[in-house]
Amino acid sequence: MIKRERYQRLLNNYKDKPFIKVVTGIRRSGKSVLLDLHIQNLLEQGVPSDNIFKLNFELPDNFHITNYLELSRIVLDWSKDKVGVLYIFLDEVGRVSEWEKAVNGFHAMNKFDIYITGSNADLLSSDLSTFLAGRYVEILVHPFSYQEFLQVHKNAKFTDYLVFGGLPSISVFNLEYEPSMTVLRDSFGSAVLQDVIQRYAIRNTVVLEKLIVYLCANTSLTFSALSISKYLKSQHILATVDTVLNYINILVSAFIVYKAPRYDLLGKSIMKTEEKYFIADHGFREAMVGKNTNSIELILETIVYIELIRRGFQVFIGKIDQFEIDFVAVKQDYKEYYQVSYVLNSPKTREREFSVYHRVNDFFPKFVLSMDEVDFSQEGIIHKNIVQFLLEK
Repeated sequence: MIKRERYQRLLNNYKDKPFIKVVTGIRRSGKSVLLDLHIQNLLEQGVPSDNIFKLNFELPDNFHITNYLELSRIVLDWSKDKVGVLYIFLDEVGRVSEWEKAVNGFHAMNKFDIYITGSNADLLSSDLSTFLAGRYVEILVHPFSYQEFLQVHKNAKFTDYLVFGGLPSISVFNLEYEPSMTVLRDSFGSAVLQDVIQRYAIRNTVVLEKLIVYLCANTSLTFSALSISKYLKSQHILATVDTVLNYINILVSAFIVYKAPRYDLLGKSIMKTEEKYFIADHGFREAMVGKNTNSIELILETIVYIELIRRGFQVFIGKIDQFEIDFVAVKQDYKEYYQVSYVLNSPKTREREFSVYHRVNDFFPKFVLSMDEVDFSQEGIIHKNIVQFLLEK
């Protein structure tokens, strides 16, 4: 079990703060393990083990807890006569009917520090503002970063990460291709089946399946719902633009894909056309489509996008006149700009990647990332090797 330092730091920063900590993310991304790591951290900080209570509702021992009244009774019985802050961990809490009534009740008592996870079928991000309005912070857990991947696979190469991605559940296969791809396909199918098809009672599964393959194959490319609708029509599958948009929004809400809106840098406004979509883990693309290394430009851009999200940025696609900047990464009033290229192997390529920044009139950092070992930094624009960028602390 590796230390997931970014997430542990977040949880520790929110420790004892009057908010319900909600750990979300795609299935098998390591949410339950993160709770165990935080419990271990609490014990190391001197919290008595008697003041920590964890219930995993996927375990048979807890199948009898089916509603909020039973959950409330069990937690209150446990907490009786205890002193000090009490820490409650509720894993897969969405299995409990009307769980939010119990959790809100615990929060109102001002004696519990509360942490919950839920599968996306039971607890989508969009539900939280309704269930826990103003009372929660959401911590989104991604599959392994490249740094974490190397902690698990000590002798791995970057090409291994390009192929296998970062889903923690395949680590046991030690980079064996066939069993890893089988698990990735099964995990992806489980996420789609339970978090999308069942929850939203989708009947036209053929459209959804074709859409998912399309999104996987074209991760990081620009397209519109209209272009997807036309593509599906060419495959003799009828799907309206509204249906495509609805299905994409559902996939986004289940953390299966991410949407990066366009940002007009001159007009300083978000545009609602030609967004880019990124698959949550590029290992899924290898499992569903194959040959990630043959589409390395798409994979590199996807990896950088997810890494920026992981680092806490809100990420947009930049537009300035007719030119595009791959990523505008925003934190409050701070920005970073990124261009991503496979290699800068000619003066023409370098001119294309660097010159777009000549139109950006601010002093925020501007980067060009590529696989080159040679430093091509120029005119205050910083060039970095992508692997070095991913390994930064």
